[in-house]
Amino acid sequence: MNLVLYLFLLFTNVVKAPDSLTPQAGASRATTRDGKVRWTAEWDMKQSQAGKRTVRFVESGSGDLDGVSKEARWTVDAVWLAEPNFVPLEIQKTVTAPEGTPLLVETKHFDQASGTVRFERRKGKGRIETSTLEIPNDTLAIEGLAGVLRFASFDDHRPFEAHVLSNEPRVYSVTFEWRGLEHVKTPAGEFDCYKIEMVPHLGMMNVIRPFLTKTFLWFTVSPPHYWIRFTGPESGPDSRAVVLELTRNTSSP
Repeated sequence: MNLVLYLFLLFTNVVKAPDSLTPQAGASRATTRDGKVRWTAEWDMKQSQAGKRTVRFVESGSGDLDGVSKEARWTVDAVWLAEPNFVPLEIQKTVTAPEGTPLLVETKHFDQASGTVRFERRKGKGRIETSTLEIPNDTLAIEGLAGVLRFASFDDHRPFEAHVLSNEPRVYSVTFEWRGLEHVKTPAGEFDCYKIEMVPHLGMMNVIRPFLTKTFLWFTVSPPHYWIRFTGPESGPDSRAVVLELTRNTSSP
């Protein structure tokens, strides 16, 4: 999802893929803290058996997207390797105006062998901007993250460390930490959930961490721990804060 959405055993720092994955589809919406709707999206998650086993996350949405100066429509297509662990491979995001005028195209090409990701961005009809970042082998992408995080081991309550690639683009070292149980109500229903905080490691800048917008994710207690809600920055630490929650799920938790 736009966010939508990303683990794991502490000693491996990876998210182990299940032997089989049931297709899932649903819808979500992003609102401000006071309930104003920013955007809505529909998405699905499917497994592919062609060649190496992969999982594909596809999202389409419309509304007031962070970083875009007008109403927009977008699609996100994210492919992750699921053999044996979840690893991002290829991601493309396309944003247009409602009438179809191109506003933004972003792609991320992950090369695990070289430990790099190539990031390409084109705004409107301008030139393609490219950059290459070195990434640790436990790097996760924003796109599809919530679907991947379903398969984390939540029951033992232990934290684990990983890295997350934001849309700036920038790689952040983070820890996913258990914050207890909560009963959560969304338009999709009411659920007993695990609450997880994504805590960034900011080095010398950790002194300002108490003043940053905190990031929380909620997943159902019942396996396979469906994603239910997210609160925090929309696409990176410097982006606006949103409440993103499930509004429809075709696979009932």
